[in-house]
Formats: sequence, structure tokens, C-alpha cells
Amino acid sequence: MVRAPERSTMGPWYERGPFGAAPEWVERVVAGDQPAGPRGRLGVLWFAVAGLAGVVGLFALAVVFAAVAAVAALQCVATWRQARTTQMRAVCAATAGFLPLAAAFGIALVGLVVLVAAMAAVAVAVVTDRGVSDGVDGRRPRVLVLAGIAVRCGIVPGLAAASAVLVARASGSAFFVLLVLISGYEVGDYLVGSGAGSRLEGPIAGMAAVMVLTFGVAVYQLAIFDTAAAWVFGAMVAVTAPLGPIVAATLVPSATAVGPAMRRLDSWLVTAPFWAWMLWDYLG
Repeated sequence: MVRAPERSTMGPWYERGPFGAAPEWVERVVAGDQPAGPRGRLGVLWFAVAGLAGVVGLFALAVVFAAVAAVAALQCVATWRQARTTQMRAVCAATAGFLPLAAAFGIALVGLVVLVAAMAAVAVAVVTDRGVSDGVDGRRPRVLVLAGIAVRCGIVPGLAAASAVLVARASGSAFFVLLVLISGYEVGDYLVGSGAGSRLEGPIAGMAAVMVLTFGVAVYQLAIFDTAAAWVFGAMVAVTAPLGPIVAATLVPSATAVGPAMRRLDSWLVTAPFWAWMLWDYLG
């Protein structure tokens, strides 16, 4: 069971003041980024493993992203008390794991897996709802609520991982540029944000790091990008990468409950789908 934090981690402005405590949704969205723990070491390890998998080949990359997405789904569904059934865990992990593997074969198979996963989420929600006894208030979880948990814990991280594989499928060199830019954002965010007094300093530092790296990509026209395209794709990372942790925080009941595996994917949640979409248009 996830324990609620004893006090706010959002700074003085969030503490109870003359207007009372901040709304719960503010804490869910903003208070999830905790710099304590082995996050830095896990980030370096994730960069090395993802980079090595990209060098080995597309299917190795798909397996790596599938494993991380499946673990992220399991950690996500474990935070929802009403969804801790074997069936719910299985469908979330299977959805998140199969999507990156399907992406290695193309976007059509990804769409088919999403469709099947949505139907499986509803079916498992019905089974789970019937198997959960009434709570203290005499009510059981609603089917749509349980299906929504299955979708958010399975499909959302799975699509992010699948989008990364689709980028690699379209262009291996473009994937490495994306990996470097996202990693640059995470390094800047972590190094500055860990000791910052404001929640904005870390993301701003991460965005600055992305633009510095984009300058190198644009000047030397690395991978498949010309100068103009490099700035467009780099700016896209700078804008969308900070949104990923916010999305990750909304997938769980409490923003502080985001698991380590989801933290490996959080910066990819918004960026990777946009990159895949824009890359198809650029190459087309």
C-alpha cells in the first residue's frame, strides 16, 4: 500500500497558508518528482542499456522497451488498491509489453494490439468488479473505473515504448538522437532540480541542455536531420519532455507513487509519440 507523505514536498507556497492547502490534483501533478534514491544511477544504466540495444538491432531494442514498459505497468497497477487482481496485473503487463514488440513489425500491428487491449481491459474490469467485495461504504469499483486503470497503466506506457521502437524502425540514427536529447533533458533536470528551491529550475535546466545538444545536431547535421529539421525536432523534445513526468503522475493515485520503471519512461510518454509522428512526415 502506498503511504501518503507526511508533509508536502512542494515548497513553502504549497504549505497550508491563509487560503488553506492546495488542491489534491496539484500535488498529484507536481509533487511526484523525488530526487532521492538511485535515480541518477538508474538513469545512466537505462541510457547504456537502451543505447546498446539500439546498436544490436531493432528487435533487441523492442525487447528492452517491452520489459521496462511491462514492469512500469505492474508498478502502476499495484498502486491502485481496487485493481490488485491477478487478471488486472496480467492484462496491464501484457498490453505494455506487447505494444513495443508489435511496433517492431509496424504501426498496423500496434493499432491492432491497442484495440485488443482496450477490449481486454473492459472484460477484465467486469471480472474484477464482480470479484471485489463491497467496501465500507457498500459500493464496489465501477467497471469503467477499473477499465480506465487498465488503460492508463497498460496502454499509456506501452504506447510510449512502442513509439520509441517506431522511431528506431523508421531511422536508427534518429532514435539515437532522440535518446541523447531525452537523456540530456533528464540529466539537466536531475542535476539542477535535486538542489533547487523551485520546481521550475530543473525542467528549465533540462530544456537548456536539450537546446545545447540540438545545436550540435544542427551544426553537424547529424543522423538524417538537416539544420532546420534538427532545430524543429530538438525544440519538440524541449517542449514535450517536461510534460512526461506530469502525465506519469496522473497515472497513479498519488504523484509520489510513480515507480522506478515508469521514471525511466516518463520523459518519453509525450515526446516519443510526437517524434514518431513528425518523423514519418519528415521522411515521407
